[in-house]
Amino acid sequence: MKFIDILEEENILLNYHFISKKRLFEQVGQLLGDSRSQGLFIYHSLLDREKLGNTSLGTGVALPHGRCLETDEIRACLIKLSHSADYEAVDNQPVQIVVGLVFPLTVKSKHQRFLKETAQLFRQHVLYEKLIQIDDKHAMVETIMEAFEQCNS
Repeated sequence: MKFIDILEEENILLNYHFISKKRLFEQVGQLLGDSRSQGLFIYHSLLDREKLGNTSLGTGVALPHGRCLETDEIRACLIKLSHSADYEAVDNQPVQIVVGLVFPLTVKSKHQRFLKETAQLFRQHVLYEKLIQIDDKHAMVETIMEAFEQCNS
């Protein structure tokens, strides 16, 4: 399983106006939750994970993630901010691309591997530079697919 296999176009949000991490995490919860209560549970899971350490990858990308699903699935969203924002990133660079992931409450090795591979994919500065230029969901998906194929060739 790879990131592009689970990213659905309806879970891509373009030109999101960043106000705070909390508001951003609420948005991730709304995108990935099946209900308002599940969205709230996702929000709290993301907050709890962020308290353990900043989830930025550096190079303008953040990867907030949490364990909160009752099923064995993984859900993903991609949010492009309307402008670069202070995410308190590890490299002190502003963030403009946010990749939200939620995992089952009980994480297995396949979930850990998925997180690691997704982080490696989005650490590519070339991918970041392409994504911030795109304002079309389908083009975003195509660009990520190309980057994944290049990364694994």
